[in-house]
Amino acid sequence: MLTEDHKLQRVEISQRLLQRCQQDNGDEDTTHIGVGPGGDFQANSNLFDNLITGDETWIHLNTPETKRDSMTWKHPSSPVTKKFQVQRSAAKVMAIVFWDAKGLIFLVILPQGQCINAARYCSTLDRLKEAIRRKRPGLLRRGVVLQHDNANPHSANLTQQ
Repeated sequence: MLTEDHKLQRVEISQRLLQRCQQDNGDEDTTHIGVGPGGDFQANSNLFDNLITGDETWIHLNTPETKRDSMTWKHPSSPVTKKFQVQRSAAKVMAIVFWDAKGLIFLVILPQGQCINAARYCSTLDRLKEAIRRKRPGLLRRGVVLQHDNANPHSANLTQQ
């Protein structure tokens, strides 16, 4: 739960970010952000044009049987087949995803049993740069703001360099 100090801190940070955005655009009116008449989110500035978000997730590799797949022919007097609860498979792979306001930019699925570390994340960022160059021409020239969480591979010294 947020304390009053935390709430005030968030408001102050938000105000500073809006002021920074206004200075970058040179016009106060172009940074209006709000909900439009149809309930759609609208931003009249390029606040999100340079923002790329990245995240990792586990993908479980299981193929549960459908009800139709588990049907079997049996005689009416034969005992009822016992069905077991389907559990997630122990096999899983890690996916690393990067996207922006326009959609998916880059997706990496690591081999089974491997997870992200600082060196692998750095090489992924290099490959992301090439994907941005291909899919969003001109974005690298304008500057990219990369948003990701503070997981160890993201905040490691190697990654920051």
